[in-house]
Amino acid sequence: MEARKLQRVGASFLISVPKRWVKGHSLERGSTLLVHERADGMLIISPGLAEEPVQRRDVITSPDDLSRTILASYLAGNDVIELKLGDVMTSSLKREVKRMALFLVGAEVIEEDAAMMTLQCLISRNIDLRTYLKRTYEIAAKMHEDAVRSFIRSDQELAQDVINRDQEVDRLYFLVVRQLRRAIASPTGDYLLSPLNLLDYRLVAKEVETIADCGVGIAEQVLTKPSIPLDPEFSKLLNELSQQVILAHREAITAVLQQDETRAYRVIKMKNEIKELIRRLTAVLMKQDAAFLPLLDRVAHYLERISESSIDIADLVI
Repeated sequence: MEARKLQRVGASFLISVPKRWVKGHSLERGSTLLVHERADGMLIISPGLAEEPVQRRDVITSPDDLSRTILASYLAGNDVIELKLGDVMTSSLKREVKRMALFLVGAEVIEEDAAMMTLQCLISRNIDLRTYLKRTYEIAAKMHEDAVRSFIRSDQELAQDVINRDQEVDRLYFLVVRQLRRAIASPTGDYLLSPLNLLDYRLVAKEVETIADCGVGIAEQVLTKPSIPLDPEFSKLLNELSQQVILAHREAITAVLQQDETRAYRVIKMKNEIKELIRRLTAVLMKQDAAFLPLLDRVAHYLERISESSIDIADLVI
């Protein structure tokens, strides 16, 4: 690293660049340089007339655990994924590849023959990650709300709908993770987010997925729960706890997206109130039919886990 002074010439400010760098890139007087400003204020100077991002390419030659291998390549940020399987490329494997192409946002099969297939990831490098993260969260939050409602009402149709929505959360989660990893690995980063934001958003994305997974966990209890009314006192407390936890993670997500410390502290202060509701719910839980205790306890545990995710998200802002 070298320190260089900023010079002023007329109304302009200039900085010299290392001579070895100029020679190393075959530059001369009048050559065009690209200046990129990152979200954290850092300037990146690179040679060239226009930014032409190099396509990242991956070649898969083994059929073993093919779906997971394709997913790993997608998350690594590859633009082109070639599957060269030769004689082992069966119709079943081709269907598996096409299923993954439908599952992964932006992935398309662009080439196919008897021995190989090529996936192209048609995703802009400059998408606003905050938009996709917020969309992922909105689906997860609604899954949480509907899961508890389905449990209180013994609504198996709504519970199944919650479970089905988990795939959409997974699709968006993988998209967000892919773009975050690309931005973190890129020298120019992201136009809108600082490197610290990128790391925080990676953690937030995981906690949002946890909220969705807990919603699925609650919904799955409905499918095994006898269709009998819950104790009114238990239902009331369960709903009250659920609403408080929903408020907590909504405030936490808003705090992260807006970098609002006041909201983040508000979420952390909710911790004691949520703990008290869990204590009261547990006391009522112990009065229920012993045959249903494990099932009811699992639902309470999922809500407690969601509340912990809310606190973890809020902590990132402080």
